[in-house]
Amino acid sequence: MKEYPKPYEIMELLSENLNKAYLNQTKRFEGIIQFYLTHNDNNIVCHFKITQNGVFFIKGISDSADVTVKASLYNWLDLAAGRLNPVLGVLTRKLKFSGNISFLKNFMGACKFEVNIDDFDDPVTNFEKNPQKYWRKPQKILIINASPRNERRYTYFYLQPFINGLCSGGASCEIIHLYKLKINRCTGCWHCWLSGTGNCIFDGKDDFKEVQQKYEDSDLVVFAFPLYTDGMPSALKDFWERMVSSNYPYMVKGIYKTRHPRRQKKQRAAVIFSISGFMEIENFSAVLSHFKQISHNDHLPIVAEILRPAGMYLYNNPLLYKQLNRIIEALEKAGAEVFEFGKVLKKTQKIISQKIDSIENFRQRSNFFWSEKIKEGEKTY
Repeated sequence: MKEYPKPYEIMELLSENLNKAYLNQTKRFEGIIQFYLTHNDNNIVCHFKITQNGVFFIKGISDSADVTVKASLYNWLDLAAGRLNPVLGVLTRKLKFSGNISFLKNFMGACKFEVNIDDFDDPVTNFEKNPQKYWRKPQKILIINASPRNERRYTYFYLQPFINGLCSGGASCEIIHLYKLKINRCTGCWHCWLSGTGNCIFDGKDDFKEVQQKYEDSDLVVFAFPLYTDGMPSALKDFWERMVSSNYPYMVKGIYKTRHPRRQKKQRAAVIFSISGFMEIENFSAVLSHFKQISHNDHLPIVAEILRPAGMYLYNNPLLYKQLNRIIEALEKAGAEVFEFGKVLKKTQKIISQKIDSIENFRQRSNFFWSEKIKEGEKTY
C-alpha cells in the first residue's frame, strides 16, 4: 500500500527529480544549498549537495553551504515549481535567502525537465478534424461485436443488415465476437510503456494481440454492443484498457486536450452501433460521452452513431412489424452510406432511431413480457 509521503521524503524525491534533469544538462555546478524549512510546527533541516556527478540529498546541517533557504515547505515548493516569484516571496517574508543567491538561481535554471519527443510526435490530422471531407472508402473493415450473447440475440440481429450494407461495396470485412475470445484485464503494471516495446505481459497468453493487430490493420472499425448498466459491456472495456499498449507514454497536444502519441500512425475511423432495452434515446448519453473521450485519445474519429432504443421491445412486439421492417431496411442503407460517404444521412438516421410507441405502452407491454417469462419459467429472451 502506498504510504503518505513525509516532508523529508518529499525533499528527497525533489532532489532525485532535480538530479535527473540536472544530469541531462552539459553545464554543471558544484555547491551546497542548505534548507531550514517548517511544516506543521516541525522543522525540516537538510541540504542538497550538487557536484559534477549529480544532486544528493543529505539530512542535517552543512558546514560549507553556498546559499541558505528559510521558508515553509509549501513556499519552498512553490518557488521550486515557479509558482512563487522569488522577489515577491522575499517582500512578503515567505522566503529568506542568505549567501550566494545566484548559485541557487543558476542551479534551478539548469534543471530543465525537457525531453525531445519529435520522433514520437503525433499531430492532429485533417482527417480527424473533418473525416467526411477527407473520406476514402475503407478497404479493410473490422466489426467488433461486444455482445455477451455473440450471434444469438438482439445486437447481432440488428447488426447484420448494417454489415450487409457496409460490406456491399467490396471492402474486406471481418467480424470478431469479443466474448468468444480470451482477453485478460489490464493489471496497470505499465510493462508496455516501461519496457519501451509496447509489449504486454499477457502477449502469447490470450487473444488480445491478434485482435489488436486486426484493429490496427483496419481502415474502419465498428463497435457493436448492447447498452449494459449505462455503458459498454466489460469485455469491450477490457479491450480498450489493453489498447494503451498501442500508444507511447509521452504527452502531446490533441484536438482539444492532451493525449498520447500512437505507435502506429494510420488513418482510421469508427462507428458506434448500440442497442438499448430502454425506450428513451437519452440512455445512450453516458456511453457516447465515454466513446468521445476514447475517440480523442485514440486518434479515432467517430463517423456514425447507430443507436436503436427499445431493440428487444421492437423485435418482440408483433404490432410493430411495419416499423421493424422499415428500421431493418434503414440499417442496411446506413451501412452503404457509411461506406460511401463516411456518415449516415439524416433521413436514414431518423428512421433507425425513430420513436416506435408511446412510453406508456412500452412500459406496460414490457412489464407484461417479463412477468410472463418469469411465470412460465423461460430461460431465454
